[in-house]
Amino acid sequence: MTKPPGKAASDGPVQPRKRLRLATLVTLGVCVTVAVSTGLQLLLVDHFTIYYASREAELRLQQQSWQMRDALNRVVSKAAGDVQLVASLAQVREARDPAAARAVLDSLQSTFPDYAWIGVADMDGKVYAAARGLLEKADVSARPWFQKGQAGLHAIDYHPAVLLGKLLPQAPNPWRFIDVAAPVRRSSGEQWGVLGVHMSWTWARHLAGNLLTPALRAYGAEIVVVRNDGTVLLGPPGMEEKKINAPSLPLAQSGQTGALRETWSDGKTYLTGYSRTGQDGDPASLQWSVLVRQPEDAALAALHTLEQRILWLSIAVGAAMAGIAAWVAHRLATPIDHLSSAIEARTQAALLGMPSPSIPTIDSFREAQVLSAAMSDMVRNEAQHMQQLQTMNEQLESTVRKRTAELQDLVMRDVLTGLPNRRALMETLPEAMHRATRTQQPCAVMFLDLDGFKGVNDTYGHEEGDELLRQFGARLVDAVRRTDTVARLAGDEFVIILEHLHAPAAAEEMGHKIMPRLRQPFALKTATVSLSASIGIAVFLPDDGASLDTLLARADRAMYQAKRSGKNTVVMATT
Repeated sequence: MTKPPGKAASDGPVQPRKRLRLATLVTLGVCVTVAVSTGLQLLLVDHFTIYYASREAELRLQQQSWQMRDALNRVVSKAAGDVQLVASLAQVREARDPAAARAVLDSLQSTFPDYAWIGVADMDGKVYAAARGLLEKADVSARPWFQKGQAGLHAIDYHPAVLLGKLLPQAPNPWRFIDVAAPVRRSSGEQWGVLGVHMSWTWARHLAGNLLTPALRAYGAEIVVVRNDGTVLLGPPGMEEKKINAPSLPLAQSGQTGALRETWSDGKTYLTGYSRTGQDGDPASLQWSVLVRQPEDAALAALHTLEQRILWLSIAVGAAMAGIAAWVAHRLATPIDHLSSAIEARTQAALLGMPSPSIPTIDSFREAQVLSAAMSDMVRNEAQHMQQLQTMNEQLESTVRKRTAELQDLVMRDVLTGLPNRRALMETLPEAMHRATRTQQPCAVMFLDLDGFKGVNDTYGHEEGDELLRQFGARLVDAVRRTDTVARLAGDEFVIILEHLHAPAAAEEMGHKIMPRLRQPFALKTATVSLSASIGIAVFLPDDGASLDTLLARADRAMYQAKRSGKNTVVMATT
């Protein structure tokens, strides 16, 4: 029976919507998601970035303050050590002739040009001897360094030139000094004078200039060093030798360290890191407040750059995701074609040995969904299997490398002390000699032998002797610089390689510096023993052409000469 023509359209099945509209919906959904996520991201950045940028800037300035504090402490401590060392030298301690003492002072001043004046005054306050003869026979009894130096090692705070102003050459800035003084006693214990060093304030300016990186300096960072009375000793032009009153100053003067946001007398807002030099109750140190400030706008300049970068990055990511959405929508329109293309592409990639593309998931209809899911699972399982194999291979290679490194380290280390052994020494020393030749800076080999070690072994046993060797090696490592190498040859013989020496005499200075530490008691398990060491030093000069064996032999002979000279001494090898 034929249906009436008028009912064909009304009684026929309803035509479904075309599925290609899904691509449009996916594209619109991704675009909306990207727009919303980008807006939220910008809001979060604006909310949190200022806080974190401020904290980062404050931490950076605080670290700069610590570095300046530590550098100032090191220089003052170094000067105090030099004064004590010179006061203990026989040429000064037992001086009977000003010329002999003057030679020692001249040598120290030539080594450290920042020591503008070095001199020894007798107990009447008359300068007995001075570097370059400056102020000799002058009366310094009223000077603070002379008065305080009679009582012991003292550091005297920043002050202008009084007697030296007309004798020193003209400089861009007025001469300012800090002083370090100590009593000079003869071997009998009688105090006959005071040794004083005037250190030019120029070193602090150079220190501040070198500490700030060009980037910090370009963004207005400044170092301000302030005395306890609020007087600026080092700072921006126009501020030095004037008093300031910043909120961070009393915090630094009380010994606290940190950073804060504050407004200075010029009306500008700064981020300031603060700390304090010196130690309470130590007359040989100086207490200054170290403030490192930077304008807040300059400190947070990177914040605005970051916000712009995030904005452009968000736009780029949004554009990329929109493109991906369009691509995914297109793939959904032709599922079977794309699935077969992916399978063919994987086959071709396998033949060419290239990375295989992934299998897309098809949701258009049941058959395509099952087929794509099965292929995806197979590919995923294969990838996981390959990843597991690769992980196992990497773990095996890592284990082999680790075991090889452990064996190599075991071969190069002394089992008892953990120090480099003879083999490591014979590899390290040629490298040090090569660096000395390249940099034109001397290096030195220091042979050390324990005096009386056999007696400890015989009296307390080999276990205590081994413990003594371990403690002795640890003291040597603590006494030298990180650039130096401490090794154990055998028995109670140790070797130190000193590098980057400014002069050959620095090696002997290091030997004398080590000696007091080695004479301190060693606390063993059953007893406490005190020993000394005999030290022989051979210096390698970049141009003397000495071989490794020659250098070692010279150091060994010097060490045995120290033994024959009564032990507990340092002997420099002759060339």
